[in-house]
Amino acid sequence: MLDGMKRAAQGMISMSQKQDVIASNLANTGTAGFRKDMSKVTSFSDVLAVEMNPSGAVTPEFIQAGGDVSTEGMLFTSSVTSFAQGSMRQTSNNLDLALNDDGKGLFTIQTPDGLRYTRSGNFKLSSDGHMVTNDGSYVMGHRGKIKLNSADFEVSNAGEVKLDGKVVDKLMITTFDDPSKLKKLGSSYFVASSMGKVSKDAQVMQGFLEMSNVNPIKEMVDMITVMRAYEANQKVLQTEDQMLGRATNEVGRLR
Repeated sequence: MLDGMKRAAQGMISMSQKQDVIASNLANTGTAGFRKDMSKVTSFSDVLAVEMNPSGAVTPEFIQAGGDVSTEGMLFTSSVTSFAQGSMRQTSNNLDLALNDDGKGLFTIQTPDGLRYTRSGNFKLSSDGHMVTNDGSYVMGHRGKIKLNSADFEVSNAGEVKLDGKVVDKLMITTFDDPSKLKKLGSSYFVASSMGKVSKDAQVMQGFLEMSNVNPIKEMVDMITVMRAYEANQKVLQTEDQMLGRATNEVGRLR
């Protein structure tokens, strides 16, 4: 009986976490370059099997992450970012750039905290003529920070930045063998734990923005499904609680 209450409570917690992910996706439907997250619910035994090293011992990373070998039967909820291509929206703004490469590449950005990567290409010119993001971070090219001094420039499909017909730099488009290892920061930035590679087949579209890859209709359907699952677990918990109360009262009468 107590096991049933425990499983129902774990189910409610997992559904609540999934709801948070869906809510974040819906809130960023109109955010340029946003990559949606997908929830993944895994049993303890599956997580432990992955985290066990060949010698049969639990990895230190698993312990540091809060893993406990005594939590058999528990559910772990994690999120995975989808790098699927988003839809394109034409803006006719020279400083709006989009990558049309099936979600493979990322713009390379120099921030005060180090290199970051993004699919969001709504850039602008700084007061000193550099191409920057909305938060003032520098857009990187093969020669470093891209400096234009004018909004009258062209970007070729290959990412070459031309000013007065002359190539001044080329956008640094970075790809990663395993994008799932990128850590999301905020709504559009990613940070890498390993070095990426310069894209050889980048397709840049000037005057366009790649929008979020969130499908709002699907997210709404998923939200309804999660809510129903939450309510089902809630009813199970209430039923188990009522049964426990009855059992306790009956034992008291027998005495």
